[in-house]
Amino acid sequence: MSSACSAVMGPEIQPPSDPKADQLKYLDRNTVQWLEKKPTEKTGSVKQPELAPTWAELTRTRTYCSQIRVSQPSKISKWALHAFPSERVCELAKPRSYSRGWQPEACLPIPVSRASLSAVASPRTCRLAQPKKRYSAPEPSYTSEPRPMTHLTSAHLSMLAIPKAEHPLYQRQRSACWPVSFGAKHYVPSQRLLKLARPIIRKDPLGGYDPFTVSHAALCANPSPRTLQLSVPLPRKCSPKVSPHHF
Repeated sequence: MSSACSAVMGPEIQPPSDPKADQLKYLDRNTVQWLEKKPTEKTGSVKQPELAPTWAELTRTRTYCSQIRVSQPSKISKWALHAFPSERVCELAKPRSYSRGWQPEACLPIPVSRASLSAVASPRTCRLAQPKKRYSAPEPSYTSEPRPMTHLTSAHLSMLAIPKAEHPLYQRQRSACWPVSFGAKHYVPSQRLLKLARPIIRKDPLGGYDPFTVSHAALCANPSPRTLQLSVPLPRKCSPKVSPHHF
């Protein structure tokens, strides 16, 4: 049966139709390529891997040079030694002057003047120099009844608690209903106001209205010289016309 099939399929189809060999029997293989037969077992010592010269160079410990390299002094040309600077270079080489209001730093410690040493502080200064009195908050006791905080109130706090009065020129919000004046009731509008008060009537295109019609005044209008000048294209955007006899 197989010979008959091979005769029918031909030599090109026969190799792909053969079953693949079982490669799992070579479990301990020493190469990444599949072998046709099992490799022989090695009884000798394990071979040490050999590194490439580039890898061996990278595995070496890096040594740092402790000596400081001194660069050779650069040679100055004869033209640079005998060069003369221009006026602009001389002007830029001058140091920048200080501003008019600049003052040098004060020397430390700063000497105290005789008037400051013999000055007498005013009562206001003495009062401001005293430290503030810090009132420690009493510890909360859950057994005693709460006491009124009358001992913390003062005349200044009472004055701050008074609401501010309104300004004499302040006007309150106008009510929604207010009387209409006599002049507004008997006012006669002008023709311009009556014209503007009329709503715009939008005609329906289905009723015979054509929005693209041009009025008679627009058809008979004469443009001004400025309009004609603006309607002409720019010369740089106009390409020259080529006559048909040119070709």
